[in-house]
Amino acid sequence: MSDLQLALIILGAFIIGGVLVYNWLQEKKLRKEVNSDFIVPQKDVLTDDFHINADAYIIDKDMAEVTQKSKHFEQHTIPNEMPTADDETVDIQANQTEAAKKAKSAPSYVESKILESQADSTVAELVKEPSITEPIIKAALHEKIQAAQVNLPESAHPQIDLTAILYANKNIHSQDLNALKESLTHISLPSTLHGLDVHDKWHLVDDTVGEAFKQVACSLQLADRGGPVAKNLLNKFQFAVEDTGLALNTHVEWQGSGDAMQRAIELDQFCIEVDQMISVHIAQADAPIHGTKFKGLAEANGMALKDDGKFYFYANDAVLYTAIDTNNIPFTAEGLRSNVLKSITLQIEIPKVNNCEQVFNQMIVIAQKMASSLGANLVDDNQKPLGDLQIEKIRQQLKVIHATMVARGVMPGSPSSMRLFN
Repeated sequence: MSDLQLALIILGAFIIGGVLVYNWLQEKKLRKEVNSDFIVPQKDVLTDDFHINADAYIIDKDMAEVTQKSKHFEQHTIPNEMPTADDETVDIQANQTEAAKKAKSAPSYVESKILESQADSTVAELVKEPSITEPIIKAALHEKIQAAQVNLPESAHPQIDLTAILYANKNIHSQDLNALKESLTHISLPSTLHGLDVHDKWHLVDDTVGEAFKQVACSLQLADRGGPVAKNLLNKFQFAVEDTGLALNTHVEWQGSGDAMQRAIELDQFCIEVDQMISVHIAQADAPIHGTKFKGLAEANGMALKDDGKFYFYANDAVLYTAIDTNNIPFTAEGLRSNVLKSITLQIEIPKVNNCEQVFNQMIVIAQKMASSLGANLVDDNQKPLGDLQIEKIRQQLKVIHATMVARGVMPGSPSSMRLFN
């Protein structure tokens, strides 16, 4: 073995040894850092009492605004330390009753008192899960506060309307609201004005003199099929409400969170997404479709011809689906007696039907029966045969749209949905 080879071997051994020593030192250093970072807790969070600093969870924008509304109620704001999960000394039901009594004169008191009275039960439920984090606790408490907000008139929908509540120190008479009613008449989108009587029942405010209310609710629909409310009209509505509140010496409280214009834009996007129409077509095959025979089949299946030239199928005074000429030529009794038809379209407006999938199944059965009796074909919008596979795909689309509306809080076929998609 030459001297060069021996030198290389020794050099290689030194390098390998150096690498091993370096790795050992790094590993020792890392272990030391890890041990110093992990401090053994003095208490077991699963067995010891659980304490929460309410200030760390509850001081958000909404609650900050509530607590600043009146210094008179500072004594009812959240304490520095929230009760523990095991503390059952607070009488929740008594606190809720007291809050309900004082809500009439100070709406902000409701939110603070409900939060105070329900904090025990909320935290007790949450700490059962050791992985609960601060944002989750905060969100859960905020959700309870939102659920306890003042009830609105039945026709005022929190998702599609911007609503303001006017709390009065003395009764508001219907004639005191004439200026506000006049302002609402110049806004294109639907708006309503309701008054809460001494029996806590909402009434639509009309021109009757002598009606007195302790609260007034004013609502504006934020969007419809024509698009979102215009910015200038929204500003006009808000100014009219605030001006009326100032004139009547009332406290005005706007319901809902976020910018009203942004809410209107989001509502319009929701309308575009779900405002769909399902259509199936009965198209002539080798022989033409005689209008008289079609009219007889339509009436035999419960459909009625109306003045607008469409056949309607009703259930409980609600329109489920319609039949029209595919070329949008209105049907007339005289025209059906003397003409032949090339194609008939049966349609469902999805947002206006309570159970769209069931109605769709019923419409398909009738369309298939009519197509068979007329010697015609059942086709889709592209004039392709409508088979079982295509029908099932439509059902799946209906389920998606239905779920989207339910998630938004706008039930298909409900009065609010009919108003939104009018």
